[in-house]
Amino acid sequence: MLAEADDKDEMLQSQARHLYEVEKLSIRQIAQKLGISRKKTARLITVKNLRRKTPESIIKPYERLIHEWYREYPFLKAIQVLQRLKEYGYDGGYTIVKEYTHQFRKKKKRKSFHELEFLPGEEAQVDWMQRTMPFGVVYGFVFILAYSRYLYAGFYPGSSMEFFLEGHIEAYREIEGIAQRNRYDNLKSVVIKRKPELQFNARFLDFARHYGFSIHACNPGRANEKGRVERVIRDI
Repeated sequence: MLAEADDKDEMLQSQARHLYEVEKLSIRQIAQKLGISRKKTARLITVKNLRRKTPESIIKPYERLIHEWYREYPFLKAIQVLQRLKEYGYDGGYTIVKEYTHQFRKKKKRKSFHELEFLPGEEAQVDWMQRTMPFGVVYGFVFILAYSRYLYAGFYPGSSMEFFLEGHIEAYREIEGIAQRNRYDNLKSVVIKRKPELQFNARFLDFARHYGFSIHACNPGRANEKGRVERVIRDI
């Protein structure tokens, strides 16, 4: 029972630190999302980090700019606003921008299909493929940038977490950069369970926090949500 409690606390800490350091959520927002008290949330992310500016104070200096952008381009995505803000010195995260710009985006109904347009550095799509060779089975780690379609692929003797993380690191060395968001299907290295709530692998959350990228898990059975990498795997 003690080991189970320790594992749960470790998972909560990984989730809390990822939401705080990568997604830039506030103590209150993290507590609400994880269903725990603010006091416990603060303890999980360590006391020294509590001096960070609140999301409201981070976004406030840029409110006028954002209003002007939406008057001119009503269908801007939150990630596009984030890219523009960074040119003006904004150092907050994507989630704060997404929450603030919701008031503008909800005024217009979007088309029901997924738009396949991405900004440079906005997203990478990642998956494994399996191939049978004369000497045995090999596993291909496939990483593609959604905007440029720049492809990295590396082959490994297995698909364990160690090889999964190594594949990311080698891809980053190859492209000399990191996308804002990585999109995956329901790989066990990424998703522990989806119900009753989506729960990410604690070790992978720590990895994502270290490199500073957000994780997006596709809905089950919706391979089209990461069509870039699916097409590459089909054609290799």
